[in-house]
Amino acid sequence: MQSFRQRRLLAQLPGRHRALLHASLPPPSWYYFQRCYADSAAPHDDAVHLGLSVPSEARFNEIGVQQLSSHVHPQIFPGQASKPPPELIELSKDHLRRHDLYGKNQDSTPPVGFDLPTLQGTTLDEHFHKLGMESAEPYLSDAKRYARANAPPRPRKWVKRSGWTKYNSDGSSEAVEYPDEAMLTFDTEVMWKETKFACMACAVSPTHWYAWISPWLLEESESDRHLIPLGPPEKARIIIGHNIGYDRARIAEEYNVEQSNNFFLDTMSLHVAVNGMCSRQRPTWQKHKKAREVRDKIAASEEDVELNAMLIDEEEELWVGRSSVNSLRDVAKFHCGITIDKAQREYFGELDRAGVRGKFDELLDYCAADVDITHKVYKRVFPNFLETCPHPVSFAALRHLSSEILPVNKEWETYLANAEATYRKLSDAVQQRLFDLAERALALKDKPEEYEKDPWLSQLDWSGQEIRMAKGKKKDDPPRPVAKQKKPGMPNWYKDLFATSTAPINLTVRTRISPLLLRLSWDGFPIVWSDVHGFVYAVPRDEALVYVSRGLNPCDMSSEENLTLKDNRKELYFKLPHKDGPQARCATPLAKGYLAYFEQGKLSSEFTYAKEALEMNASCSYWISARDRIMGQMVVYNEKPTTVKTPAAPAPKKRGRPRKNPTPVVSRDPPAQEGFILPQIIPMGTITRRSVENTWLTASNAKPNRVGSELKSMITAPPGYVFVGADVDSQELWIASLVGDAQFQIHGGNAIGFMTLEGTKAAGTDLHSRTAKILGISRNDAKVFNYGRIYGAGQRFATMLLRQFNGSLSDNEASKTSVNLYTETKGKKTTRKVLRDRPFWRGGTESFVFNRLEDFAEEDRPRTPVLGAGITEALMRRYLSKGGFLTSRVNWAIQSSGVDYLHLLIVGMEYLTKRYNLGARLAITVHDEIRYLVKEEDKYKAAMALQVANVWTRAMFAQQMGVPDLPQSCAYFSAVDIDKVLRKEVDMDVVTPSHTTPIPHGESIDIVQLLAKGDFAKLDPNVTPNVELDVQRWDYEARTPVMETFRRESDLSYLKAQITASDEELKEIIRERRLGATDAAFDSSPAFSRRTTTSSVKAARKPRASPSSPTTAKPRPKSKPKPKSQSALAKDAFKWGERREFRHETRIPELMPVDEWNGTQFFKAWEGAKKLNGWANFDSPVSSGGGGAGFGV
Repeated sequence: MQSFRQRRLLAQLPGRHRALLHASLPPPSWYYFQRCYADSAAPHDDAVHLGLSVPSEARFNEIGVQQLSSHVHPQIFPGQASKPPPELIELSKDHLRRHDLYGKNQDSTPPVGFDLPTLQGTTLDEHFHKLGMESAEPYLSDAKRYARANAPPRPRKWVKRSGWTKYNSDGSSEAVEYPDEAMLTFDTEVMWKETKFACMACAVSPTHWYAWISPWLLEESESDRHLIPLGPPEKARIIIGHNIGYDRARIAEEYNVEQSNNFFLDTMSLHVAVNGMCSRQRPTWQKHKKAREVRDKIAASEEDVELNAMLIDEEEELWVGRSSVNSLRDVAKFHCGITIDKAQREYFGELDRAGVRGKFDELLDYCAADVDITHKVYKRVFPNFLETCPHPVSFAALRHLSSEILPVNKEWETYLANAEATYRKLSDAVQQRLFDLAERALALKDKPEEYEKDPWLSQLDWSGQEIRMAKGKKKDDPPRPVAKQKKPGMPNWYKDLFATSTAPINLTVRTRISPLLLRLSWDGFPIVWSDVHGFVYAVPRDEALVYVSRGLNPCDMSSEENLTLKDNRKELYFKLPHKDGPQARCATPLAKGYLAYFEQGKLSSEFTYAKEALEMNASCSYWISARDRIMGQMVVYNEKPTTVKTPAAPAPKKRGRPRKNPTPVVSRDPPAQEGFILPQIIPMGTITRRSVENTWLTASNAKPNRVGSELKSMITAPPGYVFVGADVDSQELWIASLVGDAQFQIHGGNAIGFMTLEGTKAAGTDLHSRTAKILGISRNDAKVFNYGRIYGAGQRFATMLLRQFNGSLSDNEASKTSVNLYTETKGKKTTRKVLRDRPFWRGGTESFVFNRLEDFAEEDRPRTPVLGAGITEALMRRYLSKGGFLTSRVNWAIQSSGVDYLHLLIVGMEYLTKRYNLGARLAITVHDEIRYLVKEEDKYKAAMALQVANVWTRAMFAQQMGVPDLPQSCAYFSAVDIDKVLRKEVDMDVVTPSHTTPIPHGESIDIVQLLAKGDFAKLDPNVTPNVELDVQRWDYEARTPVMETFRRESDLSYLKAQITASDEELKEIIRERRLGATDAAFDSSPAFSRRTTTSSVKAARKPRASPSSPTTAKPRPKSKPKPKSQSALAKDAFKWGERREFRHETRIPELMPVDEWNGTQFFKAWEGAKKLNGWANFDSPVSSGGGGAGFGV
């Protein structure tokens, strides 16, 4: 056998070079598509330099996709490896050849071999079930028990005392340091105009009520910065609340670098997961809600009896009654039928401290009522959530998603000051230019002969220059100007720039007249404002034909109130292009999206500083939109910064000791050394169960020309800590492609799967390069198309984006190109009842994916393929019209599976951090990005834990999809980032207009480099966990994978139909399918193997004209018609089936095996089969020999 070193070097050679060596070297084992194992011989001395690497063989599947190495595969998939059926392999190869992909594999990489932590079960499903239960308990049991508990009666009288007060059932009360409870429903109230900190809070347990009052509210303290204590962070407790992330930010124990054992359970998230609605449903729901309110109001009024009788109830779609928006008022009404009056809430924004104290009992009653109602909502919605998301991992991951933390230091305040100062500087410079242009235009107010001829200034409203005069106070006094006139003598366009006579001028790049003052043109034609169409440009009729020939449609000015535009017969008006498509109108050509047009020369101005204005607007757009949210972040600083001493050599550190709570600073000027921001996450804020937060989850990556875009990099790890994290490579694209691959039971089996795994940018075989070639756009722009299509966006979406990326394209050209894209990718939509009940896609690179996703969406109770999470009731098929919200349901199948991926990854990481005593906690997740806050001594071990958790998660997906293997190219993170700050890439300098100092780079490390770290990255199995960890105590019951149902429904004919783009080939497939359906009636015996060809079946069943054969046809009387041949009878059966529109395989009730053909039971079964399938002309297929294959007619 080859030595390990020889094989390792050989694996690194390009495929064309390896081919030259085949004559002199034994063929590699993957040539035979068999599993390979490493040599049993001891490795060479250079193994010391490989760190944790173990000698291993490369493995490849039947189409050449490299899989997990021979050393890793049996650790992830214990037991014998299975192979897909040969017929599926051949179909896959045929499919890939049609798209010019088969054989175009990328060069193989050296096999990765190392020892992984042992699976906690015989399968990955059992492994994750036990990990999920270990993570979920004791919280899950407490949550179930709390959902059955009733809240005690509310106190009748509240004690006005700072801190916590405990109210007993007998009416007594006592001051306590914190609620000593394991289960609480919790709510806070904030005087939001004066402070970000709570002024009061209420909580209830199964036995007691609690109230907390801020010392600041009672004027016992001058500082408003008081946090609410909930008790020792080591105690496991569940805390229920509606949008509980808002209340968590007011809890003292959460401002700690180490994670508490609090589980914040959000009733808003539970509601969204069970009864939420998608964004497209919201307007309809709001419309029906208003209609119901009007009907109820009229019905309750005695004066409007006649009007009430005239009301006709508009038919309400079924889904409307299965959902509500997310506010506590609407959720309580939906789940519990409770109507809430939220009027008292306004007092916290209107009153000062004295006013709130004056309404103390009333406002504390209001807070307690919210707590009581939240508990009632929880009792209803939590059991429904467990039914919708039954896997323990789906519950366990919520604890970590609800406890994210972002550390900052004194640079945070510097960032805010610099970003604001830079914005003001840029804005003021442009504003001064605009002021000068406005004054220059104003100088023409007495020269109508000039401004009326100017194509830009003539659009301004020059009326209103008259000065209103009043009579003098005395008889002979001259008239005097009327008092309080706004800018008398000035034209209306200038007056509109001032709110009042004494107010400063309000003229920015976003003001309507700014493009006119800057004299902007499109293609050299002055831009014009239309109240109907937005900004347009006027083209003389003799030149307009060029634009019409490009597919641009002239604007219809018939409804325009501006008579100058309406009556213009010399010119045609065309809209300025908009990123949202031809139906949208351009509100300002100074938006950042038009900067590219300025670069191309399409948009121009006679003033050079017009481009400066456009660049300034683009540069400041992020800060303008996010400024209030960023400056409104609640930052809490600690008096004593956290310090962690890094030992000389890594060693397990004892954990689990009681920690001292950080003392919150109670000064308005805290020492800005170390602080924390608790992002107010809604852990399941959308119907796909994605997290939602309006600042950090939408934060921009740093860009050189964008003010304030360094936001994420202002999150800085405390001394002794680093951020360890990774981006899941093409997470949702891989999930979608795996859905297609699963139908062939092989990775890379369908075109999009092959392109995702084996495609390369250099060869132009990856998905994004293919799309870019079809559309004629850049590869980066193609990424936007691909993810949009995977989420179910249609041709309108593609047309809109094409116009955005290439403004010179006409609507017709863009539409034609997008149609071509969808034909190449999604394929043709076809209806053939004999193959599929529903229409299906065929012939495209992604036909298999979309057909299966639509299968998911059209299920009665759609569930994600891995964790079995259900869709919200509002999108269940039985509550929708046919095909209703299909795009949203397809999108749900992918994005919700992406959430399953994240949940599995988080739970896997939690187990590994506990098992190997790693100082790590989840800091933040942003869709497919995940970052942990890790002690510096554990950074490489945490990176290894992330890699292991990712392998487990990917393998879990593959196994549940029915492919018990995993490609090496996607098994590991391409890189794990180790950094002191949050940023997209560790080598980004993070230089922006407001941050000119580069940040030192971090470290990016792949799996090979990580293994080379040796003991620094080793997850040592000999380490004893510092916390109790008994994963094996949990029982496991095997479940049927969701994909198993779909596999039973598929057949080879349907797979072939999805492959072909040819109509003729499709007809042949249908003919064979129908023949196979009739043959299934004849196939009552195991003697007819599944692999028997159609021709051999026909030959076996052909009546033999032997004199000795008793199976020849019986003679018929002459008066009867001539007996039909076997094929003619089959054709009759097909015609009958077409009239009845066969929807299923031929129905044969319990036909007997061959050796029982002469039995009575068989004849009964045969008569039943004839009756079911309409085979009235067929007699019993019985020969005198008892086992013949002939048929009598």
